[in-house]
Amino acid sequence: MLLTQKIEVMDLPSAEKTAANYLLAQGSKLKGLSTRKIASDAYTTPATLVRLGQRLGYEGWTDFFEAFMEEREYLERHFQNIDANHPFSPDDSTTTVANKIASLHRESITDTMSLLDYDVLEQAVNCMLRSRTIYLVGVCVSLDCTWLFKRNMQRLGKNVLLESNNAEQLCTILSATPEDCAIAVTYSGSPKRVVDEVNILHDMGVPLILLTGLGDNPVRPLADYVLNVTTRERLYSKVGNFSTNVSIHLLLDILYACYFDADYEKNWNTRINIVKKMERFRSSRNEIMKEQP
Repeated sequence: MLLTQKIEVMDLPSAEKTAANYLLAQGSKLKGLSTRKIASDAYTTPATLVRLGQRLGYEGWTDFFEAFMEEREYLERHFQNIDANHPFSPDDSTTTVANKIASLHRESITDTMSLLDYDVLEQAVNCMLRSRTIYLVGVCVSLDCTWLFKRNMQRLGKNVLLESNNAEQLCTILSATPEDCAIAVTYSGSPKRVVDEVNILHDMGVPLILLTGLGDNPVRPLADYVLNVTTRERLYSKVGNFSTNVSIHLLLDILYACYFDADYEKNWNTRINIVKKMERFRSSRNEIMKEQP
């Protein structure tokens, strides 16, 4: 859950509620202001701000305020002209709908890249390179997003295991070892099946790469490497999973591409040899698509 959401739903004493409402209303405009100035403008006291930060799980005001400002700046940085939950309107034409979805895709890509920590990405790719087998964990839409990643990796000769059946996925990850790695994909980080499987992998010492939304969730603390998914959609009150899907696919494509690039010539030759055998009966009259003999 995002810090902003925690503040909105938390049952706070009157003075702290007043301060919290002021923070939510002002957002990133508060950047650079002193504690005393914020307290004065919010008609409260610095001590109240400290208690608010502590109630939200921080040691005090300073670390809470830094986390709050970082989150608000992220939320206000993109998606100012389009709503990820309702990207088009009932009276929009087909052309308008098409262009709004294209804009949403572009915005989701930009937003995802703004969240990407390149040091974490490099460490995650190295983890994949060291692993004997990659285990994939996910449910529902997140699970669907992982199938193409599995397909791509297998065409490099990498052993990747993914099961859609609940019981089979659990059974499969029980064979993982610390010499392998797992990639868990979960927007909310809260589905019980994912939480249970990530806990099992953690207890077995299996390195974990996690793709998840911003904010606290049960699986974040258990991951070795976290790649942030753009976090703009509600869980179910939305037209579709457009933004989340784009973000997850992009991150998985980046992981695959970086893995490929780590040994480019070898992976290129392996992929061509494997795909040739699999697709030898395919043909096309389109000159662009035609393979050279």
